[in-house]
Amino acid sequence: MAKKKATKMAKKAPKKAAKPPAPKVASAADAIHQLDAEFMKAASAKNAGSVVKAFYAPDAVLMPPGHPIVEGRASIQSFLQGLIDSGLTSIKLDTTTIASAGDLAYGRGRYALAISPPSGAPVQDEGKYVVVYRRQAGGAWRAVADIFNSDKAAQ
Repeated sequence: MAKKKATKMAKKAPKKAAKPPAPKVASAADAIHQLDAEFMKAASAKNAGSVVKAFYAPDAVLMPPGHPIVEGRASIQSFLQGLIDSGLTSIKLDTTTIASAGDLAYGRGRYALAISPPSGAPVQDEGKYVVVYRRQAGGAWRAVADIFNSDKAAQ
């Protein structure tokens, strides 16, 4: 009878806690779509600082049409604030192609934006863009090169 009690006791030993599942690492595509959403939200809120902080790496470059290259977060923020101050009312990004290898990725897509200047006629623009992303030290993806251009003919 003593043996039966020992066996029962062994069966009731506490089970080891299961390891929690490892956190899911977002794919480059998921991260880029999230960055697009953050960009649009911050731009709609007219907050160039939030756009830059959420979207661009510290060493990023922006290559807008008809304008010299814009280098670094501070300069990009100044450029975007100028765009916002000119009457930006909306911007929509639609990244349609994403590819990645290692710590680099790119997104290609289309944009639509609307500007209602304080004085002047409203402007609607549509165009395309390519953004190169690099995974940062903490694992987040940020834009390092951003170029866009209008589908409209140059004036």
